[in-house]
This record gives sequence, C-alpha cells and structure tokens, in this order.
Amino acid sequence: MTLPCPPHRWSRFSELLDALMALPEAERDAWLAVLPDADADLLPALTAVRAGLSQEADGFLSGRPQLPPSSPGHHAGQHIGPYELLRELGQGGMGVVWLARRADGAYAREVALKLPHAHLLAGAVRERFDRERDILAALNHPHIARFYDAGLAADGQPYLALEAVHGRPITDWCREQQLPLAARLDLFAQMADAVSHAHGQLIAHRDLKPANVLVTPEGEVKLLDFGIAKLLAAEDGVATDSTALTRAHGLLATPRYAAPEQLEGGPVSVATDVYALGLMLFELLTDTPPTAGHAPPPPSRAVQDPARRRLLRGDLDAIVDRSLQPRPQDRYASVAALADDLQRHRAHRPIQARHLSAWSLAWRYARRHRLLTALSAALLLTLIGGSAGIAWQAHEARAQARRAEAVKDFLLGVFSAADPRLPGGKPNGQTTAKTLLDRSAARIDEQFAADPDLRIELLRTAADVYRELGEDEAYEALQQRQLALVVQRYGPLHDNVLDGQLEAAIRAYNRGDQARCRQLLAEADDSLRRASRDHSTLRAHWWMTRGICLRDQADQAEARLQAQQQAVALFAQVEPGQRGHVTALAELATEHSTQGRQMEAMAVNRQAIDMAEALPQRNEAELQTLHSNLALALQQGGDLAAAAAEFGKAADIAERTSGADFPTAWLPRSRQARTLHLSGDRDKAQALFGRLLAQIGTQSELRDAYTAGEDAGERLAAEGRPAEGLVLLRQAEAGYASSTQYEFDLRRVRRHIGDALARLGRHDEALATLQMALKAFEAADPPGRQSTAACRERLGRLLIDMGRLEPARTELQRVIDEAAVKTWSHVAIAQAGLARVALAQGDAPSAGQHSRAALATWDQLTGFRDVRMQAYLWRARAAVLASAGDAAGAQKLRDQALEAARRTDAPESPTVKDAGYVGL
Repeated sequence: MTLPCPPHRWSRFSELLDALMALPEAERDAWLAVLPDADADLLPALTAVRAGLSQEADGFLSGRPQLPPSSPGHHAGQHIGPYELLRELGQGGMGVVWLARRADGAYAREVALKLPHAHLLAGAVRERFDRERDILAALNHPHIARFYDAGLAADGQPYLALEAVHGRPITDWCREQQLPLAARLDLFAQMADAVSHAHGQLIAHRDLKPANVLVTPEGEVKLLDFGIAKLLAAEDGVATDSTALTRAHGLLATPRYAAPEQLEGGPVSVATDVYALGLMLFELLTDTPPTAGHAPPPPSRAVQDPARRRLLRGDLDAIVDRSLQPRPQDRYASVAALADDLQRHRAHRPIQARHLSAWSLAWRYARRHRLLTALSAALLLTLIGGSAGIAWQAHEARAQARRAEAVKDFLLGVFSAADPRLPGGKPNGQTTAKTLLDRSAARIDEQFAADPDLRIELLRTAADVYRELGEDEAYEALQQRQLALVVQRYGPLHDNVLDGQLEAAIRAYNRGDQARCRQLLAEADDSLRRASRDHSTLRAHWWMTRGICLRDQADQAEARLQAQQQAVALFAQVEPGQRGHVTALAELATEHSTQGRQMEAMAVNRQAIDMAEALPQRNEAELQTLHSNLALALQQGGDLAAAAAEFGKAADIAERTSGADFPTAWLPRSRQARTLHLSGDRDKAQALFGRLLAQIGTQSELRDAYTAGEDAGERLAAEGRPAEGLVLLRQAEAGYASSTQYEFDLRRVRRHIGDALARLGRHDEALATLQMALKAFEAADPPGRQSTAACRERLGRLLIDMGRLEPARTELQRVIDEAAVKTWSHVAIAQAGLARVALAQGDAPSAGQHSRAALATWDQLTGFRDVRMQAYLWRARAAVLASAGDAAGAQKLRDQALEAARRTDAPESPTVKDAGYVGL
C-alpha cells in the first residue's frame, strides 16, 4: 500500500486527518487554509484526501455510518481474534471500527471492534494503542461505553472490543425530541458524571463533542471514544505532558470543541474537558453549534425566543461563561464543580460561578477579533465592557430585590390577616393557621400575575403547608393550580410535574389505594424516561416510592428490597449525603426489618443517623424517626436495653424541639417506657408512664394519647395489676373505635383487654373478647402474621385455664403450624402450652417433648419478646419435670422463675405470691 505522505510524517498526517474529518463539510477548506507552517508539507496530501470525502466522518468511535468505503484488508465475515466482523461503523485517520460479534462460543455479544490501520503498528502508535487499552480497562461507569476485551489477532492485528452503542448524538437527540430545558440539563448531568468518573481515574477525554456522546433510545447517555485520552498522573516523577507521545496528541481534538490550549499546542488537563463541556452545554441550551476557535456569546443572546431567553439569562449564562474562560485556571476546577453549579441553579440556590470582570469581557472580545483590534480599542472595550457588566449585574440585583420585596410583602400579608382591626379580623389567638393561609393563597395569582416563576413557587409552598396541616382538599386545589401553570410555561416534563406525580403516588398509598399508587408510578416512570431523568434525584425518589407501594404484596419482597437498594445507590451518585439519601437509607432499613433481617436494618439505620447528623441543617423530626426505627430493629433483634435508649433519644429530640406536652413526644416516650418494662425494669418504666400520662392530661383525644394509654395499661396487666391496666385499655379502645382508620389498633387493644380480663379471672368475658379480636385479625391479615399468632396463642392459654384442653391444643398447634417465622416468642409459648395440655391429659412423653422444644425455640428467638416469657417456659418445664419425679430439677426452675418475677413484677402478682403459678 502506498502512503499519501513520507513514512516518517504518517503519524502527524493521521492526526491532522482525524481533525479534518471531524469538521463539517463547509468548514474543511477554511481549516486547511490556516494549517500551521510546520505542517505545510502535508497540505497537498490532506487536500487530496479532502477532495475524496463526500460525507462527514465524525471520528474514530462516533458510531455514524456515513463514512468512506471500508479500508482494504477487512471485510464482513472476517475473523479478528475471537470476533467475526459484521459491518463497518466508521473510519478515522488512525483506524476503522466494525460492528462484530463474539464467534468462539464463549458467550454471545455484539461489540464495536476498533482496529488501527495495519501500517500503524510500530513505535509511538503501538504505545498509544497499548495505553488506550489500559485507559479503557480502568473505566467502569453506566454512561461510558464499556470496555470488553483487547488483544492481537493471528496476523498481528491489534483490536479493542467495546460496547456497541446504538444512539444519536446528544445535540441531535435533544433537537429531534424537542426536549425541554430541564430534560437537556438531565442529559448533560449524566454526561458530566461520566467525565467526572474518568477524571477520578486520572483520565482526560480531550475530544468531547456531540458525536462522542450518544443518547440511546431509552434516553441513556453513553460517552464514547477515549482513543485520544491522556493519563493525568505523573510517571516516575515526570509529568506525562513531557513525553513525546503526549506532545504528538496536541491537535487530535475536534477544532470546533477544542479548548484554546489545545489549538495552541499547550498542556492539556481537566480544564480542557471543562471547556468542551461548556461548549456542549451552550449548544444544548441554544441549539446552535459553536464556531471553531471562537468563544460563543452568552446563551441568552444566542436565542430568539423571549421565553427561552428568560430561562437562560443569569445563572446559565454565568455557568457557560465560567466554563469557557480562555485561561484554564479561570474555569471550573473540576467537572464536578460545573455539575454542582447546575444543580444549585435548578434548586434555586446561589451558584459558585461569578460573572466575568470587565477585563475578562474585554479580553474575550479582543481575542475573537485580534486581527482587527488595536490596543487603544481594547482599552475602550474594557471600559465599555465594565459598564455593561455593572449594568447587567445591577439589573439582576434589582430583579432579585423586587422578588425578595414581593415575598416579604406576601408573608406580611399572611400575618396581617389576623389583625382584628381589619374587616373580618378576629382577636389575637383566634385566627387559625388555615384561615390565614386561605386568605393569602387566594391572592397569589392576582398579586404575582407578572412573575409566573414566583407565582409557581408560592403556590407550591402554600400547597405544602396545607399538606402539613392535613388540609387535603386545599392542598390538592393549590397543587393543581401550580402544576397547570408549570405545564403551560415549561411543558409536561418539568421537575415540578414529575415531582407531583410521585407525590400523588405516595398519597394514594397513604390512603390505602395501592392499585392507584402503582398506576401513578407507572405514569411517572414513563414521564421520567421521556424527560431523560433516569439519572436524577427524581428517579431515585421513584425507586423509593415503588418499594413502598409494593408493601401490600407478600410475594414482592425481593422487588421491594431491590427498589430500595436502587434508590440508595442512585442517591449515592446524584445527591450523596443529602436529605434524600438519608430518607432512602431509612426506607431500606425498614424493608430489611420487615423481612426479618434485623442486623442489616440496624446497620443501615445507624448509617442514616450518622448521615443525617452530618447535614449542615439538622432535621430534628427526621432524626426522631430514625432513632425510633433503630429502636424497633433493636427491639426485634432482642437488645431491649439498647432499644429503650434509642426510643429515649427520639423522645428527647421531640421534647427539645416541640415540648413535652406536644403529641410528637408522646409515642417515643411511651415506647421507651414499654421497652424498659419488657426488659424487666418495671420501676423506671412505670415512672416514665406516670409522668407521660400526667403530661397528656386532658389532651387525650388524639391517637398517640390512646397508644400511650394502651401501652401503660397492657404493661400494668403484664406485671400483675390487671384491674388498673383495664381502665386505661378501655379508654384506648373507646378512642380507637371513634375512627375507622384505627382498625388495626382496635384489634390489638382488644387482645390486651382479653388478656387483662383473663388475669382478673373473668374468663367468659375474656373468651368473648379474644375470639372477637382473633376473628378481626383473621379477616384483615393473611395467615402467619405475628399479630394473629399472638392473639391465637393468648386464646389458647385462656382455654387451658378454663379446662377446655382440646380446643386449646387446636389453637396452639395452629400457632406453630401457621407462624411465618418458627422462632417467634409466640411459637415458644404455644409449645409450652402444648406441654401443659399434654401433662393435663396424662401424656408425659409429649409434655416433655413440647417443653424441651419451647426452651430450644427461645434459645433461637427472633422478634418480639418479654423477659416474663422465659419465666413462663421455666415454670411449664418445671411442672413436666415434677410429674416425671425430678423434684430437684423442677425446684431449680421454679426458683429461677420466682427470682425473675420478684425483679420484674408487682409484689401482689400471682407470679410472686404463688411459686406454683404457671400463667404468663
């Protein structure tokens, strides 16, 4: 094969040819006309090749099919290593890319097979190829085309096997799909995340351009072609920029997206990729490609549509400006910093970018027009630019001041509505928060008609306040008003709309409408895909909501767990350490606990607490919930002392932030007292209950007040004071019966009432109450639930005490057979109950077997427990041993049970007064 240039110049010729082919057809002649003098000897060869190019070629891994004919030596069906060539995808000056498939039977996969030209296998080119292989092998990111394999074919042909990506260049995709601004920024965020990952591996791309950033049909970004990437790390103390290999790469980038230092042959760094990303951001915002070698104007000045100009003016202008500073040190320090500023802009927070100084404006202008600008003109432009910059900043400041003043006036208007001197006003303290909000919310549309963005924000804020007040109808009305305005102004894929879909789904779940929840989630899924938001906090919230909406389906445990794990993983990528990440960890911990993995639940809860406490602004309500969740996991895991301590922390937070008399503090304090009582610390528990019930006082018409009374009453009965407990339990029952939303609580408290009645010896009443509660549990829950097992076991014990042994045996055996977890405490107690039945029926062998099984189950216990339960098992086993003639063994167990009772129960309790008492 005859080369188009001298052999020693081939490497440089190939580099220039890559750059030439990357340009649009209309720009190639102009590019050749300004070729550096050092490359003038290659101009004839480049011109000849240029004449043969009829279509644009977009680089080495662009994925575009519109390219020159296949290079000699490769053809469809040919085998290169273990791969069979299918069809050519693209060519560049350094080689060719084929679509290929694995043909050796190891596995089935289509790949993009990158092959350098056969005459480029020596010296620096081989070094470059080897380095590219190492670079690609170090990259592992969902938005970077995956590296699969590398090697040499039998004829010495090197190859790289990469992920075959089918997609459209990012700018073409956005234009063809007519994506709104938010969706474009989402795609840019995916791209920036991929580049940032590469930088984390000490790799710069150096040829970022739309053709190397494809969007798949699923809306996923894939970054291609690290073929000219540069390792950023120094080797043996010498920066890689000093190597001959690196110097040879200076003009490999596409001129249209090249940074000034690349065009001038200077050192290349992370800042080079920041510049290219800035140009691509400009193009995504404006649908206008940049011109090679010329910095573009601010995005807002490059579009004609007034609405789009308003969206781009300000933050986005400044962010692009900062990215495109001529000097690398004046740009963003990293791609992550650029992405963070975009996230700040979208969250309406101050950005880090600063608008250009007057000198920078003048410098940029002079650089664009250096052939026409004299020093005096540059000085004049400095003054003009300074004035323009000051005027622009003054305009922005005035706009911000007007908006702040408008918000202040609105908030003052909210509170002035309570002034009794105004028409319709009431004396201080008699106007409710809802009334104030009603009056003010009604004025938002009229008062802020000229500022739709502020109107949207205020409507959304007012809706959120209504939601927190529990005013669902008002919330829905304002939510729909703000969403309609958002759709009218920004389209149906705006973040507010997507967030509204997720909010609607979780509200449907909270209403008990799981089917509607899943339907809304499916709609949100479609919207997120169309908006290209699969790598966003919204998608992370979607995964979290999906895990919640599947909780009513017992066969979806794995799907629930995977959904919550997906949410945590995505938050860790897009919003690490922030509030959404904390919430996702809390939901994952809840799912672990629900599925019986208490160790995992404890670990994840502790991680969430550490993360929440590290936030700049602590959310005390969230921390209260996290400590309570950790306490529940510890309780289920059997560490009652640690569980009580965590409930105590939750209660302390609530009392510190809202006051001990406020309902939010009642439930965690009640659960702390109950857990202390379960662990045997009767005196401390009853002291806490006494203080809590005194604080609640007359404020007892609230659910948390009912629950605190129920906890206290149930524990009084458990320690042998059932008459006192029954009073509190009856009060809780009346409260729960007042609303259908407390149906589960009503079933539970009736089980406790049945227990208290049984301890009082009112067996017939106890039997009717427990049977009613069990029937309600069976109707509401599937077999095997712990709450159903607890009620059935208590009924079985009552039947033993009533001498109805066969019905008792039937109920206790069902507890054992149906329990979803065979190591629940209720199973152990049921086994001890069967031992008592067998003993009463004269079946000593069965009694011994059941009593041993009960103690064995207790040794492996999982879930709820009360220290009094073990004493019951000892007493049941002691009765069996006594019947078998083992008086010493029986007395030892009775002594253990009596000692436990003296530590945990009231002195008047039968467990303390009567050493032979067997009841629980």
